[in-house]
Amino acid sequence: MKHTYLTIILSFWAAGAVAQGVPDTDIFLVPLKKQKETYQVGAPLNITQRPGYDNQPSFTPDGKSVLYASQRNGQPTDIYQYFLKEKKTSQLTATPEAEYSPLVMPDAQSFTVVRGKEQHLWRFPLKPAASSPALVLQMPQLIGYHVWYNQDSMLVAAFPETPPMSLYLAVPGKKEPVKLEESVGRCLQKVPRQQAISFLVPVSDAVADIKLIHLKTMERETLVQALPGSQDYAWTPDGQLLMAQGSKIFLFRPGAGGKWKEVADLSTKGIKNITRLAVSPTGKHLSFVATL
Repeated sequence: MKHTYLTIILSFWAAGAVAQGVPDTDIFLVPLKKQKETYQVGAPLNITQRPGYDNQPSFTPDGKSVLYASQRNGQPTDIYQYFLKEKKTSQLTATPEAEYSPLVMPDAQSFTVVRGKEQHLWRFPLKPAASSPALVLQMPQLIGYHVWYNQDSMLVAAFPETPPMSLYLAVPGKKEPVKLEESVGRCLQKVPRQQAISFLVPVSDAVADIKLIHLKTMERETLVQALPGSQDYAWTPDGQLLMAQGSKIFLFRPGAGGKWKEVADLSTKGIKNITRLAVSPTGKHLSFVATL
């Protein structure tokens, strides 16, 4: 059962696939401080702090706010925005469809989401009155996750009715998506300072590798073995990797020949099961999903 690790879980959580039994999760924000070749992790702040599903945080390019998916009042999942300085939240979408996986587009004026039972990719304006939502990408497969490479192209993790998810290079409106990898996890990240995208590839029931693809040459590179049982990671602006396991956060420096190094244990703060990591563009904040 080569694809058991990650892919069944990942496809279940992909966008609209979650119809029932959503977990009670909160989104946290912690300050990060660069210290030579490592990072100091500060005290976590619960920015949602309510019963129900709050998940999939991503920072805006200016680092001043976090977008996330939230299910409230029995309605389908909508997208919300939390402003760090003001400590205030605003609702960005309020539609009959469920929206997941918000990411600000390279133009910094709009964000894309995986939307509805069909799990197509849609664009919404960051300022709701600016324009109407529009379809960006429709595939025969169900889109689970995506990451923008530049203004015109993206990488998409998509699957048919059953796992595994496959990785595609898509140029909306111009070319048919091209399959790059047969089986990948849910975490797709743009690599800082490189023309590359990183992704997670299941190797066995308990093991996965973090790899990257250089989109100019299509060369693949294996960076490090992921922490056992962990599905999510995030890049710091200086090219280091953060990954969580349980209540602990670890750091890895690519190219240094080392291993994952523990940088924080948040169990004393009541934090459990950290997932969905995101680092602000300035590297000053880390956001993640966890339970208490």
